[in-house]
Amino acid sequence: MSTLRKIASFARWRIVPVRYATMVGGMSWNKLFQAPPSRNASTAEIDVSGFAPGPNVPTDLLQEAMRIYNARGRQVVPKETGHPFVNLFSSDDISADNPVFKFAFSPEVLDAAADYFGGRLILDSIQVLYSWPTDGALRESQHWHLDYGDSKSFHCVAYLKDVLTPEDGPFVYVNKAATRKIGRSMIVRRIPDEQFGQELGDGRIEYFYGKAGNSVLVDPSACYHYGSRCKTPRLAIFATFSSWFPFAPPVPLVARNAEKILAAARQVRPDLSESFLKALLQLG
Repeated sequence: MSTLRKIASFARWRIVPVRYATMVGGMSWNKLFQAPPSRNASTAEIDVSGFAPGPNVPTDLLQEAMRIYNARGRQVVPKETGHPFVNLFSSDDISADNPVFKFAFSPEVLDAAADYFGGRLILDSIQVLYSWPTDGALRESQHWHLDYGDSKSFHCVAYLKDVLTPEDGPFVYVNKAATRKIGRSMIVRRIPDEQFGQELGDGRIEYFYGKAGNSVLVDPSACYHYGSRCKTPRLAIFATFSSWFPFAPPVPLVARNAEKILAAARQVRPDLSESFLKALLQLG
């Protein structure tokens, strides 16, 4: 990669004002004045604190997802550098029969996300993240950070293995109030524990522990968090949604397979309108 391209890439991904410029340039202004739906209890709680208890993965979907993705996880070869996880959800999994796809488009997940965004949302990603044990210096997302893909975001994080101890690698975060106290910066930060503790002060750190099938709903752009610090392999679903005007586009798996996702979504959610599903996938 040339020096100029490296500089452009850094500006695109690490300098926050550049992301705002991208958002403004991509806006569809005529969509701004549609009335939002009413709020439910979970999304009202996320509005205030940044997180809320999530739905349980239905037993039949959980068992099938564990069967599929545990087998794939056993084939993963850990890397010594970079993010200590890999996404096991592929384009071949985009199907009305896939348990993770069904869960991501379920009323308990998708409708909660739609409510949080007032109906103005897009699908950012569906992932099944396999995290492997690491030692030594923390890497990438193992540091405290905010997600800067959008100014408002929605994760449903659902475990496919029990996460009951620190060694299992729980998803760890602080609430909106603590995040506001620490503040945002012009550069995307990766904050070491000691520095984060100093900035957090008397703020409280939350640990999401749970059995396989339990989930949490969280706004990762509004709550500092870290993940994948595990001593045993962790397996978790991450279904993520953004606003209509994100700083970064959906992940390539979504962007390149929007029509395929639409076809599967029609089968999973025949109750949803064609216009809603197309807007969700940024289709005409």
